[in-house]
Amino acid sequence: MKDFFEKYDQKITRLLEMAPGIVSWTLLSTPIWASFVIPDVMAFFIILFDLYFFYRALNLGVNSVRAYRKIRDTEKVNWLETAKAEKLAVEKVRHVVFIPTFKEPITVLERTLGFLAAQEFPAKQLDIVIAAEARDAEAPEKFKQMKKKFEKYFGHFWMTVHHLAPGEVVGKSSNLASAAKEIKRKIEELGYDKDYLTCTSCDADVAFHPKYFSNLTYKFLNNPNRYLRFWQAALVFYNNIWRVPMPVRVVHTLYSISQVADLMRPGSTYNYSSYSASWKMVEKAGFWDVDVISEDWHLFFKCFFSHQGRVEVESLYLPLLADAAEGKNYWHSMLSQYQQNRRWAWGATDIAYAVKKFVAHYSEVSKQNFLLRFLRALDQHILWPVNWWIITLGATLPPLINPAFKYSTLGYNLPKISGIILTTCMLFLISVIIVDWLLKPPRPADFKKRYLPSTILQYLLMPITSFFFNALPGMDAHTRLILGKRLEYKATEKQG
Repeated sequence: MKDFFEKYDQKITRLLEMAPGIVSWTLLSTPIWASFVIPDVMAFFIILFDLYFFYRALNLGVNSVRAYRKIRDTEKVNWLETAKAEKLAVEKVRHVVFIPTFKEPITVLERTLGFLAAQEFPAKQLDIVIAAEARDAEAPEKFKQMKKKFEKYFGHFWMTVHHLAPGEVVGKSSNLASAAKEIKRKIEELGYDKDYLTCTSCDADVAFHPKYFSNLTYKFLNNPNRYLRFWQAALVFYNNIWRVPMPVRVVHTLYSISQVADLMRPGSTYNYSSYSASWKMVEKAGFWDVDVISEDWHLFFKCFFSHQGRVEVESLYLPLLADAAEGKNYWHSMLSQYQQNRRWAWGATDIAYAVKKFVAHYSEVSKQNFLLRFLRALDQHILWPVNWWIITLGATLPPLINPAFKYSTLGYNLPKISGIILTTCMLFLISVIIVDWLLKPPRPADFKKRYLPSTILQYLLMPITSFFFNALPGMDAHTRLILGKRLEYKATEKQG
């Protein structure tokens, strides 16, 4: 099998990249064609799908509350003093923080650096890397200004410049790959002990919690498998949440609470967006790849297979504040949100990558560990464009388009059964609203009180926002994969 995959690598990769889109389109069109051919089977499929959605809603509701409580408990502890009290080698640990940037407003970058400088952990043990692109002509001047203002706080304050080479894809992954290789030379010249070194990918707009690096250091030093770990905190899009249009606010509220809830199941989750990892692990894997758009899950699989499937993700019960998609005006914000979600949906390419790697390393990795991760990837990417169609229209379409089925017992009861299941799911939305309200920054003075009812009523927009910002960009990305039309990387627009 391995030899077969190597011989027909390009053709197999192409087929595997097409597969998620083909499966997604088949599933989302099922209520139409299957209603004529196998209506009874179709009805049971819809009911099972609704029950699965109920299971996911239950998990979201329960785990978001559990994770919130753990976040508050984590925030109460002085992790630096705790580590010292346990006589851990805190003074040996260094953290290299990569901040990939392309035309980010300097106000956004300075805000991020301000949070890094205000860490509970000694900032002198943080090395900052501003990973710029050569095509950003303003980057050197911005770096000069930032260095003058922030260099005194950190151990080192470096800048790398990524020149796009043939075969590379524009984006975060190729930038990080270039930066990591350059920084590797620097830290080796400085004689860093890689046994006590982590690397962090920090999106340019992310505000790290003041306890992040002290908590990371404590967990790093206490974990006997520290060289096989990613560490992930909850990314919540709250930096500008009161400022963005209501549809964008709904989307990012649900994303934020979903990522809070995911902290409770690290065994099947991945690193994403802004995360930390053992430097030794990432270096052994060969750092980030230069020919992919979605770099985070891809890096996990790359490290997973280069370390015999022993790599895991450990949760850090802290929030990381990020910017929701925000453009120059209302419609630019909506477009930016769509493009961001389409780029995330392009991560379906990770499925092809994971399958190929699994075949190549079949005898080396734990089948159970891989299966847990792989099922999560399938659930995330294949159902991305499907959920809306099945949940919103699935039970309605079969009786409408097949009159004979409409008058059968199953056809008559299908909308009622589906309605009961989905209505019950709304109960768990209460947990989402409460956790969101507790975690969200205080309402700014310029947010008028008369708009407060809209922060609850906004959830009525979920069926609409889910279509335009989940189903549609997911279908767009999957269709492009089927047709072989590559997606151009577009950084999410930021407003300073």
